[in-house]
Amino acid sequence: DHRDLHSFPTRRSSDLLFQKVNTSVVRVETPRAGGSGFFVSSDGYLVTNFHVVEQESEIAVEVIQGSGAGQDRLRFDGVRIVALNKLQDLALLKIDTATPSFSPVQIGPFNRVEAGERVYALGNPYGNERSLTSGSISSKVRPIGGQLYMQTDAAINPGNSGGPLFNQRGEVIGVVTLKHNLAEGVGYAIPSSTVVNFLSYREAYAYGSDNPNNPYQYLDPPMRTQGAPDPATSALER
Repeated sequence: DHRDLHSFPTRRSSDLLFQKVNTSVVRVETPRAGGSGFFVSSDGYLVTNFHVVEQESEIAVEVIQGSGAGQDRLRFDGVRIVALNKLQDLALLKIDTATPSFSPVQIGPFNRVEAGERVYALGNPYGNERSLTSGSISSKVRPIGGQLYMQTDAAINPGNSGGPLFNQRGEVIGVVTLKHNLAEGVGYAIPSSTVVNFLSYREAYAYGSDNPNNPYQYLDPPMRTQGAPDPATSALER
């Protein structure tokens, strides 16, 4: 439904948004945990959190297709990890199927996000699939651990991780990632600008099957032995 959601009262807006994006949001399952995710292409690429699939090799995705009473529930096993960014808590997965026909989301520009605007989180908190919660942007930029997040008061719980945060136009402006353990109504989402950068340069975060945590292993530089000649100096003296 491409009608402008701003032209409807809030409750009607949430109904229209759910109808518009319901089939774009998935449930991500692993042997140890579960989370949420969303399609970014019609051929089966989807985004979730790194921590949802961290150290996992068996990943399944549950998808809803169709509308109304004609909805079908599909399960895909053997989902591939394509790219991982541990620092920004993002993962790109791929469903391999001969007949892809998935509904991708539209990612909205982060520069248009404003504090106070209404947002919606759609995911699977505590296994309660396709739960829609609403709230607002409490802060557009909140630094945590060297990374920037959006703060929202929309209800976020375990199982929402990796799910989308929508604006009223049905655009994804963030990826739900964490909440404050000691406070209610304090959750955080990765900005859409970070997601776009991750997808644009996914080759830099390409997943290696020999390393389940990170596609690259950074080695510490060798320590200089006390009294050993400086390699640069030695090279100059030759």
